[in-house]
Amino acid sequence: MPLGIFGTLIQNLNNMGFYGFVLPWLLVFAIVYAILQKTAIFGKDAKNINGLIALIFAFFVTGYAGDAVGKFFINIFGGSSIIFGGILVFLLFLGMLGWKPESIGDKNMWGLAALIIAVLLFLAVGGPSIAGIKLTDETMAAIFMVLVVAFAVMFITGGGKTKTDQG
Repeated sequence: MPLGIFGTLIQNLNNMGFYGFVLPWLLVFAIVYAILQKTAIFGKDAKNINGLIALIFAFFVTGYAGDAVGKFFINIFGGSSIIFGGILVFLLFLGMLGWKPESIGDKNMWGLAALIIAVLLFLAVGGPSIAGIKLTDETMAAIFMVLVVAFAVMFITGGGKTKTDQG
């Protein structure tokens, strides 16, 4: 079956290393540059220095990880888009029932849920192997179990806050 113009474009970009090198390089460069600019480690007028350090850092990261970093980003962004789509559908159903996202829990609970989803997504797309950490399936299952138990305890106990603590 023919791919069409967009399918051919995606395939050609992939063959040229766009997803395996260019996009991961740009992402690392942008993140490092933004962090250096925000923290102003080298002063407020150090855009050239920050740019050079970000450039070097991005080349080192892509040189070290090669295609693995590109595959990691493809998996994590693809997986997260599926999760975000599921969350959106869930919120739409709740909205149809008259619920509002603010009434489902406090911000700490939502933040903890987002952190757990991020960690699980990182583990699912092979993040530990890219970082050089060897985790067996049993270890990942144990980590998951501990996270579920910790989340359940925090949810049941209300994070240790009582009505008198809240004012």
